[in-house]
Amino acid sequence: MKMSEGNSRKLGEKAMNNAHGIARVMRIAFLNMKRSKLRTMLSMIGIIIGVAAIVSMVAIVDGLFQEVQDAIGQVEGLRVLPKNSGGPYSSMDIEWADKIDAVQGVRISIPQVIALITSIDGKRITFPAVSGIGLDFARQEKARILGFQGEIIEGRQIRGGESKVVVIGKQVADDFDKFVGSKIKLNDTDFRVVGIFSSSSAHGNSAVLLPLDDAREISNLSSDQMNGLIVDLTNPTDADKVSQIINFRYGDDLEAFSLNDLSAQFGDILGSLRLLVGAVAAIAAVVAGVGIINTMLMSVIERFKEIGALKAVGWTNWNILSMILAESALIGVLGGLIGLAIGSAIALFISAVFGLNVAISIGLLMQALLFAVSISLVAGIYPAYVASKMDPVDALRSE
Repeated sequence: MKMSEGNSRKLGEKAMNNAHGIARVMRIAFLNMKRSKLRTMLSMIGIIIGVAAIVSMVAIVDGLFQEVQDAIGQVEGLRVLPKNSGGPYSSMDIEWADKIDAVQGVRISIPQVIALITSIDGKRITFPAVSGIGLDFARQEKARILGFQGEIIEGRQIRGGESKVVVIGKQVADDFDKFVGSKIKLNDTDFRVVGIFSSSSAHGNSAVLLPLDDAREISNLSSDQMNGLIVDLTNPTDADKVSQIINFRYGDDLEAFSLNDLSAQFGDILGSLRLLVGAVAAIAAVVAGVGIINTMLMSVIERFKEIGALKAVGWTNWNILSMILAESALIGVLGGLIGLAIGSAIALFISAVFGLNVAISIGLLMQALLFAVSISLVAGIYPAYVASKMDPVDALRSE
């Protein structure tokens, strides 16, 4: 059944009136905010802080997660560390290398020592940290996997039996103007650069590869100690199976980690960081909400006569409610946009100064803006309700 021309015209006029009504409410709401610029800006501060905190912190966490995922994606084989080591700097006996080699499915294990580089060419290193990765390159030559994350882009790899030579990450080469054949002093020990490697990880590009004994010397480990093992497998698809065998056989002393284990562990850590960001956002939300409620209530009290006059000329409770909520929403939008800009700037500044990866996505920005608008609307409900229930006669009589 076709709609009559008269009904069609009435619906069109109704839609037009609704559009004009919304535009009128938004215009009045904007003018009301403009009249009290200082109060409006003060009420925005909580929103700005909350959104800036969300954007900057989540961008850093997401950037870290991407970098970790890239690094894990390059990890091959297994990692074996002392039981409950809590990190890469604990020590274990070198004899474990031969025991792990004897496990079914293991091709060869590569002893590793992680040395913290505190100075390069006499310049103290603070942040970002530079790690020295010491490997048994004689064993590395027999393996099919790399004991580090990256590929040689200049020069060559360290050979088994060499001493006082290094392969440096691209970032180290750029920061200290090093090239193949140049000298470099690590923690007061002189080395010669024989290669430069590149990694998809920023942390990897800030690393230095060196012979195992040299890494022990820098980290003050004895010749029969190491920090862990990198395990090359006969069949890479057997990673979970071999790790279970190692953990079953030597679980009282060692822990073997597969790629899936590493991914799950880092996922849990980064999930905790996201919870921390959520806690900060919740605190900011409470502060922002209280500020907006106070601002809108004061605005309603100061505009008793104005609101009474609007109701006297035909404005409905819904019109008044919409006007106050529109003001709250505008505070959220403006404060959110400013917070997005500040939060993005903070994240980019941290990335530039500290060399951290940040991930500022459209999804993150939209979620942060939605957070700001939602908090503002919720905070504006009570003041809007008070204004909508105001008696026009009492309002016009008020002084």
